[in-house]
Amino acid sequence: MTRPGRPNPEHGRLVILGTTGDLSMQRWRRLAILFLTAAAATVILTPAQASDRSRQPSATVARPADPEAQSQWNTEALQRLMHEWDVKLEKLELHLQPAMRRAGVDMWITMSREFNLDPMLQMFGDYGISGWYGHRNAYIFYDPGNGAPLERTLIGTHQSARMRDFFPTIIGYGEEGLKPHLAEFVAARNPQRIAINRSRTVAMADGITAEMLAYLEDSIGPEYSSRLVSAQDLIFDYISHRTDAELEIETDASVRTWHILHRAFSNEVVTPGETRLMDIYGFILQEWQDQDLEFNFAPGITIYRRGVAGGIDDTDNPVVEPGDLLHVDFGVRLMGLVTDQQHVAYVLRPGEREAPAGLRALFEQSVITGEIYVEELRAGQIGTEVKTIIEDRAALEGIQASIYGHTQGNWVHGAGARTVFDWPDRYGDFAREPVRATEFWSIEYSVQGEVPEWDNQVVRIPREEDAAVRPDGNGARFLVGPQRELWLIRSQ
Repeated sequence: MTRPGRPNPEHGRLVILGTTGDLSMQRWRRLAILFLTAAAATVILTPAQASDRSRQPSATVARPADPEAQSQWNTEALQRLMHEWDVKLEKLELHLQPAMRRAGVDMWITMSREFNLDPMLQMFGDYGISGWYGHRNAYIFYDPGNGAPLERTLIGTHQSARMRDFFPTIIGYGEEGLKPHLAEFVAARNPQRIAINRSRTVAMADGITAEMLAYLEDSIGPEYSSRLVSAQDLIFDYISHRTDAELEIETDASVRTWHILHRAFSNEVVTPGETRLMDIYGFILQEWQDQDLEFNFAPGITIYRRGVAGGIDDTDNPVVEPGDLLHVDFGVRLMGLVTDQQHVAYVLRPGEREAPAGLRALFEQSVITGEIYVEELRAGQIGTEVKTIIEDRAALEGIQASIYGHTQGNWVHGAGARTVFDWPDRYGDFAREPVRATEFWSIEYSVQGEVPEWDNQVVRIPREEDAAVRPDGNGARFLVGPQRELWLIRSQ
């Protein structure tokens, strides 16, 4: 049995669903609900105001006021999925055609097939209600120019009619295969520059495999193959243009991450002298699953301890002791967007009311460095140059800082600039990319210095906070927090 809108694989016939610009009344109704819901739900919370938010259902997916929409999407999981779908579609309709024009390409072809998916497909439907990924599919955007709207066409198999939202024209194939349809489509439009997902150093812009590239070139012939260019610049530009709806989701995810980690580094979870690192790990793991958040990356938890060089990780599953400095690195995924945070807590010794003065002073240096970071993260600045600027400013304050932040959002290490060393074989083009307005950022860095109470042991304080570059490009702002003082865990 085949689904509506799919070609029967036993028939060699062509199926076309819709045309460019075909938007149903149901589609417009869903967009209206999206805008009304986002307007009602967008609230930027301080950590104090949001202390219980990590225990509650996602505020981003507020129950729609429209009774028809409420009955249509009857579970929170489905509401989240449909909201994610609409947010990605809004981004496409607002930003893709202008980004293609800025990149100087009039066609963008993403080639993909089941079990070896191109990373960029997650931006245009992804999984869940989009059908299967097909035996060999071409996802094509074409800009006709002269003020005409963007053509969005999918040539492939195993696609549900719901993909019409992203690709109003769906062309199926049978035993003749993809090649003749792809060749005809490209030749009929005569594109001058065809972007494909090929890049030496940018993973999310390098989804085309060697065999799929060979298939594409064989299909379209040598003349059009000579017009193939990398989609890397287009992808950087398109991803960076964040919408208000994306910002709302990212902020919600950031607040949730903050409070999961704050609870993990508290007496709710930690009993000094008894609790082990993997107990904290287990709490974090259970929390993100209980909140129906998606996997981003596993938590990394470290102990910094007086008399021990470097950090103690969870390899030996050590017990948390009074006097320890705890560090965690963790992020979640919510409706396709991710977070990346690092926080630090001190375990009070019996009778202590605060951390040793040396640790407090070192942490204060980390707070100052974070403020410098968001001030200097300005649109147009090259990533590796921003690193130097921040470290030089911190040094003038007597702070030994190391800066290594990055864009984030759809991937934890995102499609955009990184404030890192210009090491081509490690960071590639990321270090040489400019910061862009509205990008989501991971403000990642560390400070280090001697702590007198720890016999002048050199201690490193790693920090990481979620942020967004301001729409005018004049610096960034934290989405939650930042952590301005050491979190404290009491000993009995």
